[in-house]
Amino acid sequence: MNLPFFIARRYLISKRSHNAINIITLISIVVVMVITSAMVIILSIMNGITDLIEQIYSPFDQDITITLREGKTFPADTLVLGEIATWPGVVNSSKVIEENVLLMRADEHGIGKMKAVEAQYLEMSHMDEHTFLGEPLLEEDGQFRAILGQGLKDQLGVQLGAQTFEPLKVAAPVRGKKISKFRERALNKESIFCSGTFTINLEFDMNYFLVPLDFAKELLEYEDHVTGIELDLDEDVDADEFAERIRDSLGPTFDVRTRYQKNALMYKTNETEKLFVFVILAFIMLLAAFNVIAALTMLMIEKKKDIGTLLSMGADMRMVRRVFTYEGILINLAGAGTGVLLGVLLSLAQQYFGFIRMSGTIVDAYPVQVIWPDLIIVFLAVSAIGFFSTWVPVRILSKRFLIQNNS
Repeated sequence: MNLPFFIARRYLISKRSHNAINIITLISIVVVMVITSAMVIILSIMNGITDLIEQIYSPFDQDITITLREGKTFPADTLVLGEIATWPGVVNSSKVIEENVLLMRADEHGIGKMKAVEAQYLEMSHMDEHTFLGEPLLEEDGQFRAILGQGLKDQLGVQLGAQTFEPLKVAAPVRGKKISKFRERALNKESIFCSGTFTINLEFDMNYFLVPLDFAKELLEYEDHVTGIELDLDEDVDADEFAERIRDSLGPTFDVRTRYQKNALMYKTNETEKLFVFVILAFIMLLAAFNVIAALTMLMIEKKKDIGTLLSMGADMRMVRRVFTYEGILINLAGAGTGVLLGVLLSLAQQYFGFIRMSGTIVDAYPVQVIWPDLIIVFLAVSAIGFFSTWVPVRILSKRFLIQNNS
């Protein structure tokens, strides 16, 4: 057995002649435990927020979005684009037209973001889970239907269903005609009834509404052209690798982006915040290492006779330093291990039971998600800080308390 480690372990669990040393050692373990658990919990909260953001944006941002790099519309019925939708790993796909249009109802006017999609898009975006009023239908009894964001519906005072006899009017510029010259003749107008409303987040609720793809083609005179194609991938498919395959197939003409790339700034901001919080907590952990130094100092003073006995039996100062280095490492490992365990238990409790509630928000409980690689990183970081914050002071303290007192 490693003799220095055996002695350090006995020092950790045995009673000391001075109770203050036991208290300081216990405080050191508790401080490391609390900070470690705080790191786990806060990182889990940041993961929960990231997951919540992804859930908020995922109904409108599918795994892969294909658009034209230069220009606005392109023919969607080409052979290459058709083949991509049949590639292994693609669960579903939808052609898309996005355009800002004028919305009118009675005396109310507003600008909305029209997103025209195919019927399967409702399944791709899990629209039934986000429906607030009515039903998520794009067609009913052979007639086109619109699904409005709840905020847009309230702004225009739109009534649901065809029984209102007051459809929503949608107007868009005619290609090649300037509004300043042709005025109303420069606008195409179509009427459509609303089947339901959705609520996802404030941005989408106040601006977006869904319509059938054929409705938008008639309104905008796009014929067989679209502004994008969206793909829903299997969960096991790596979106980045899949997007790279599409880029190789389509060439530089098209812009192929994953959900992450479409919202890169948002995701990077959250990742930066997560890293910044981790660094701050790691710095606090470094400050907390002074408790371990205090415990080791008191232990060295108490164990002077034991050290003298070891030296008289032939042990060298290197072995003595290893005893107290192991002691400091054990203190940190005890705190780090219990801290990770406590942090995981509290995070999982919040994740599955939602003890901390959030009223008046889009979620009922504070979002938390435990990611196992984070736990490994936290444990390794705390252990590394514990090792270096022990090894350096032990070398300094040993010269002061051991060599001088045994020379």
